[in-house]
Amino acid sequence: MAPLHNPLVEEMRFPSVVPPLPRATGGPDPVERATVAPVLQRGELNLHGVTSRGVEVHISISAIAPGVVRVRLMPTSARNRQVRLARPVSIAPEARVESLAPGCVRLAADGLTVEANLDPFRLSFVDAMGRVLLAQDPRPADVTGRMSAPPFGISSDDGRVVATHDTFVCEPDEHFYGFGEKFTNLDKRGQWLEMWNYDAHGVNSERAYKNVPFFISSRGYGMVVDSTSPVRFDMAASNHATFSVIAPDDALEYYVIAGADPLEIIRRYSDLVGHPILPPKWAFGLWVSSGFTADSAEATVQRARELREHQIASDVLHLDCYWQKWGCWSDLEWDADVFPDPERMLRDIKALGFRVCLWINPYIGIQSQRFAMAAERGWLLRAPSGEPYVLQLWGGYHPPVGILDVTHPEAAAWLVGRLRELLRMGADVFKTDFGEGVPFDAVAHDGATGSELHNLYTLRYNDLVADVTAAETGAAGLVWGRSTYTGGQRHVAQWGGDPNCTFADLASTLRGGLSLSACGHAFWSHDIGGFNGQPTPDLYVRWAQFGMFSPLARLHGTTTRLPWDYGDDVMCRFRELAQLRYRLMPYLYSCAINAVETGEPIMRALPLVYPDDPMFAAADLEYLFGPDLLVAPIYNAEGARPVLFPPGPWIDFWTRELVVGPQTRHVEHGLDRFPLYVRGNALIPTVQPLQSLAQEPWDLVVFDGYLLETGRTTLRDSDGVTEIAISVTDATLDVRVSGAKQVLGLRLLPLLARTIERVNVNGAPLGRRDGVSLEADASAGWTVQPDGTLVALLTRI
Repeated sequence: MAPLHNPLVEEMRFPSVVPPLPRATGGPDPVERATVAPVLQRGELNLHGVTSRGVEVHISISAIAPGVVRVRLMPTSARNRQVRLARPVSIAPEARVESLAPGCVRLAADGLTVEANLDPFRLSFVDAMGRVLLAQDPRPADVTGRMSAPPFGISSDDGRVVATHDTFVCEPDEHFYGFGEKFTNLDKRGQWLEMWNYDAHGVNSERAYKNVPFFISSRGYGMVVDSTSPVRFDMAASNHATFSVIAPDDALEYYVIAGADPLEIIRRYSDLVGHPILPPKWAFGLWVSSGFTADSAEATVQRARELREHQIASDVLHLDCYWQKWGCWSDLEWDADVFPDPERMLRDIKALGFRVCLWINPYIGIQSQRFAMAAERGWLLRAPSGEPYVLQLWGGYHPPVGILDVTHPEAAAWLVGRLRELLRMGADVFKTDFGEGVPFDAVAHDGATGSELHNLYTLRYNDLVADVTAAETGAAGLVWGRSTYTGGQRHVAQWGGDPNCTFADLASTLRGGLSLSACGHAFWSHDIGGFNGQPTPDLYVRWAQFGMFSPLARLHGTTTRLPWDYGDDVMCRFRELAQLRYRLMPYLYSCAINAVETGEPIMRALPLVYPDDPMFAAADLEYLFGPDLLVAPIYNAEGARPVLFPPGPWIDFWTRELVVGPQTRHVEHGLDRFPLYVRGNALIPTVQPLQSLAQEPWDLVVFDGYLLETGRTTLRDSDGVTEIAISVTDATLDVRVSGAKQVLGLRLLPLLARTIERVNVNGAPLGRRDGVSLEADASAGWTVQPDGTLVALLTRI
């Protein structure tokens, strides 16, 4: 069943933005049969299809990459599409078109074969082992014979194609993950999902700031629909035996991606639409916001000083809306009344070791002089009447606005020019707020309709900001964005919108982050403490525990989020959490580089790592942080929750208790701790925490060894790759090190069931001596501390 919405509430919350459902006469028109057409290019099967009402369509099935095929359905009347989000393939892989039984052909490619039954028409997707991963349902019907889902075909209104669609068999035990930052349950089976970016006004509905028409099935495949239109997915909601894709467009184009496991599917998807880029090291430090409250230069410098005085490790000061005058929040001009000398303020902040982030948005208030200028020059999106489209997109917090037309070269150049001036003044990065408000009936300078531009707008907006930031800083084009779409991981950072300050919204935020991570978006964050309202001290601490074990971390809200404003006890706990994050920076940075190279997320939902175990199919309130840390945030005031342990040994980070999974345990923690576990045999790279981060290589990396048998890991740093492997034979600890680092530390926890008497490094004995110091310029050697921890300083031999 489609979700029920109150039309009056919809009109109040989302004026003029909601796209209408396509209206069709006569119902869906399925493709009935097809014949093989001439091959147009290598690795492609072309078919000439006919619908049940005699409409001619072109169907192409193409091998794109190992395990990846593309399906296109195009009526002969379809327009030539100008925007495709999948990157073009220079050389198609080897593929063969083969005849099977009469009336059946297939495209056999590396890792995935597509079989086409020609009459009646049906496609099936078969993996390298001959297993059917996915199959169309050509005639989904109820017991009366009425169509219960839109099959592979078209829907028309007065002879004009208004929608294309496909329906597939949904296996009884099949689960689905992804679709962007959806705050609903992680397993999207049974949900109706709309790919239309909204200002969702929170995290409590299906509506999302970040939609991605990509999902992963538990059956070993993924699918991405290459469209900027508001695609709808009916994931066994209306008909529990099928799932459907509905595109309000005159053509349908989707990719099926096979893989040995979900992470391989994400890697192949990332190869298709683009990988994230690596942020600078300082971006992984703590970001501290002024909040959605009045601000000044004096208050900003005071925040920076207090963060240092209280020894809160942090790297970025964010100035939200009020660095500009109210009502002129897109003028990109400092409010001279409260920021009389911004250059001096920026120098003072940077002298304390901070980077600076400035809030921006693409909406120009009608009271601003910039509005009149932009309207006169045609720089604003237009209504069907030709006038600038004016909307209330701030919920009453700001005057109505016009939307900057980023397709207009002069408007784009004006925005880039203003940002360039701010970067040269000393800003380091911009928070690109909003971008979801393009009405469906707007008209853009380049001729695009609002429906065509709506989801694409956020990509173009962030591209402009990221490109000028990269050009001026010489570093990655980092932004801190709220909205995104397919391929938006190239903008590095997104944060999770506007949750209320409640435990329920903490949990919803986590679900949204895990869903977005399943789409290859590695660098995600959220507002620690929640955005709207004032968190209680215990919620503030619990959200900080979650936030410090997120890819990026930021304090932000409508009220103060400064730790000292919540009392000395909370501030001390927050300081310790920040220090722990900074101590784990080599681990996090290694995960980040892996994400850039492979597309694999840093936050990993358990069903993506353990897809064959039904125990984890719906697990959406805990996650792996990188490959070796299991994090289970506390989402209630009681401090208690169940924890699902994946297979294998796990060590409690705080108590060193060994837990062997798979199993479920109910745990309870005071505010000083939360459920955090380390995979057995993991080697976790750490550093002595600093107050802020530099881009240079870490001074001395110390590996915390949770060794039970043997362990190995790869350290990634700005100076290259270092490999370390450790094993135990009898009483000898053997360490093998190769790569960039010449000096390393080892802190081996007392988990082994034997006593170590000798340590070898690359085959040579390491001397045992008292007083071994884990400092880069100390002498090499090893010792055992009174608690049984083995400490060693290793030099390459």
